[in-house]
Amino acid sequence: MSNDLTFCKMPLDRASHLRKNSAWLAGKVSSNDSCFYFYWQNKFLYLEQEIFAFSKNDYPNVSNVISMKSTKNNHHLTFLGLHMNTAHFVFDLSNMSEVELEQWLQSIGQNNEQRTAKFIDFRRSLSLLNAKQASILSYAKALIHWQQSAMFCGCCGNETQSLDGGHRRQCINEKCQTEQFPRTDPVVIMLVEYRPESGPAMCLLAEHHRTPEQVYSTLAGFVDPGESLAEAVSREVFEEVGINVAEVSFVDSQPWPFPNSLMLGFVARATSTKISIEEEELRSADWFTAEQIREFQEWGDDVDGPKLPRKESIARLLIDSWCENQHLS
Repeated sequence: MSNDLTFCKMPLDRASHLRKNSAWLAGKVSSNDSCFYFYWQNKFLYLEQEIFAFSKNDYPNVSNVISMKSTKNNHHLTFLGLHMNTAHFVFDLSNMSEVELEQWLQSIGQNNEQRTAKFIDFRRSLSLLNAKQASILSYAKALIHWQQSAMFCGCCGNETQSLDGGHRRQCINEKCQTEQFPRTDPVVIMLVEYRPESGPAMCLLAEHHRTPEQVYSTLAGFVDPGESLAEAVSREVFEEVGINVAEVSFVDSQPWPFPNSLMLGFVARATSTKISIEEEELRSADWFTAEQIREFQEWGDDVDGPKLPRKESIARLLIDSWCENQHLS
């Protein structure tokens, strides 16, 4: 199923069958037509306000960095996929010092008619990206996060080596050779609604400690081992607000690269309205009608009063869709 959520418009063929071929991959790395994104400590490289996929053919200084880093630390280079037979890669330069990085940025700028090259925080730069670009960079960020967390074997503690274009890591200890693969953490995120016998329907929204004050969003939580998605929804709602739910319905899903989750969106019907919040998780929680929510401000607005979550989030999709359904019913 296709949707319009942020990070859900991937244009690349991930080419999993090709990235296992080391000769083919090496050819793509050395190709003048291949495109390279650059990442440094949660930031991607932009020219002015435009994300840029650099090719060796147009930017010779990029070629120097690729050669240096590929020889020294092959885990820095990750194959993302193909678009019209052009390979796309991401380079993690996070081990570069700020001095080294600044010198390299200056050389890039000199090769681009004095356009300013700078690294911009990924989350803050989403407004600069179209849907396809956001999907590519979210994929790159999630892979880099996994690689950085899998540098050592969890079984014997030895270093691991990067394989399959950065999509597999294997312990270098010959007696171990344990493999690791990119992981995604499933998270249920749910809009809880209550439909009284008379009067308008209401949904439960909460202030989370991890977001700014007066931002009201849906409930969410990680899926436990040995737990179905419906069970996770019911457990998380009861743990966070003390309410039992029924009629759990799946809505949509969204990859969420902060750092590597898959958000699984649901609507759940509450069987009661008495709220008992888990204070370690939430500042507050309350019931709201669609009419009340339509008066909320936007995330980031410098005004007093309740605000909605970010537009790129599935939480916002769940809230907006619910409000629209109340208007139609």
